Amino acid sequence: MFKLFGKKSPVPQPDPAPEAAPLPSKHPEAAALAAQFGSEEFDILAVTGANSFGGEKEPDAEYRTVTLPLTAWREEDGPIHQEDTCLVALADDTLLDYLRRRAPRDSIIQARVRQGLEDDRFLLVGLPTPMMDPELKAILDEQKKEVSQWVEGLGTFVLNRSVNWFQADGEWLGQDIQLIYDNGPEEEQKAAQAAALSMVSDAQKWDERLRTFTADSLLDQMNAWARDEAQAGEEPEELTREDFMDRMEPESLQVWGDGRFEFWFHDRDYQWEHSLRVVGTLSDGPSQVHMEG
Repeated sequence: MFKLFGKKSPVPQPDPAPEAAPLPSKHPEAAALAAQFGSEEFDILAVTGANSFGGEKEPDAEYRTVTLPLTAWREEDGPIHQEDTCLVALADDTLLDYLRRRAPRDSIIQARVRQGLEDDRFLLVGLPTPMMDPELKAILDEQKKEVSQWVEGLGTFVLNRSVNWFQADGEWLGQDIQLIYDNGPEEEQKAAQAAALSMVSDAQKWDERLRTFTADSLLDQMNAWARDEAQAGEEPEELTREDFMDRMEPESLQVWGDGRFEFWFHDRDYQWEHSLRVVGTLSDGPSQVHMEG
């Protein structure tokens, strides 16, 4: 029987797929993670959030700590706790893929867990199982409803729950662009909306400032990169400042209530390997530009 941590037997569950091999029982990372949780094991039913299991992995590392967001949970027939928490496990790539299939986003699962000693997280000690519970289903249906906001002068923003921000399809000097601001306190959202409207309303000025700053910052670097990438005997494409600025295609604008912004460009001809991220503030204009892979 498959177990991630612990000594007690989990509730009966179907055998995992052959490729989902268990973790080494004495793996030091598993022991360190388990030490953060109590020893008692119990079963919960839970509603998963807008994302499935995930977690960053260090280069060359075999295992990573992965988490699954939960929005509500109950212990057997006990009361429902409607709060944001998560399941935690240690997994390699094979197990992570299997966990994602067993516990997808926006679903109801059963899991054997241990409670965190200093927080409200749960340590997963057996494979999660898809389940059905009428009361949790009502919570799940409610959380999946579309949330939108109409912003005068910008249009309708829809909440993207997986990243917890509002986004809308907008226009920037006749070109399509995505407008974004974070889901947060109402006052911060109103300030972010005002910041977006300010930039979009004065797009001609902002577009020139953003393009000029980006070209001045990156032109030499882009031409050096083109020379390095040129094949033997091939004449590299040398961009002029005007060529560079002309190739920049607006992609998205993200704003915050404190006046910060990120503006993304991509290559109109789809020849660059990177997108360009310009950051700055409404008061001071663009201050940094980064090439993002």
